[in-house]
Amino acid sequence: MQIFRIVVDEREKNSSVHLYLRNMGVRVLFRRLSVADYVLSGDCAVERKNVKDFVKSIIDGRLFDQAYRLSQAYSRSSIIVEGDVKLAYSSLKAGSKSFWGALAYVWMVFGVPSFFTLNERETAELIHALIKHEQGEVKKRIYIRSKPKLESLADRQLFVVQSFPGVGPKLALRLLKTLGSIKNIVNASPAELSMIEGLGRQRAIQLVNFFNSMYREVSRDSGQVKLDDIGVR
Repeated sequence: MQIFRIVVDEREKNSSVHLYLRNMGVRVLFRRLSVADYVLSGDCAVERKNVKDFVKSIIDGRLFDQAYRLSQAYSRSSIIVEGDVKLAYSSLKAGSKSFWGALAYVWMVFGVPSFFTLNERETAELIHALIKHEQGEVKKRIYIRSKPKLESLADRQLFVVQSFPGVGPKLALRLLKTLGSIKNIVNASPAELSMIEGLGRQRAIQLVNFFNSMYREVSRDSGQVKLDDIGVR
């Protein structure tokens, strides 16, 4: 009988997914991962998000940064969105249009598809199915890959700008091409930023609020700053 293995990020210990996987006969090894939550091989990894976190990651732009890192580190990577998707729509101004638009963008631009499950048990069943396909016929070794190395100054600049709330790769490139530097972007007025195609006045104001917000240390239990604190809604 073939033994399947998986490496799981330590922060996933709070979920029951790893317990279900163990009950299915999968050997689970915990590590602190910088990319992905579940690593199935040197080629395949999965990021798991509940619907609330998924919606927040659309609003603050984390989703696109994470998708980029996944695509750079693992050639076959995917995102699992866990929970009732319909409940997430009310959190987005454009409702389901923004939700499906973000998924389409992540797949078309980064090549990272998304799967949907209702709960942790279904997530474990899906991951188990992926493991069987990935490790079944060919015994692949599991390699833990780090964040992608950014070779050039331009790559590092794009990476930084993409980390701003609501800024994806294309908008980051437009900002840098138009304003010339990260310093100019941060110092720009809402009026100047709103002239950038795809940004708009409201998002420009949100960015300026983000740039000007004072740092407040966050409890390690939450791990996140409230969106309202940085003016992103």
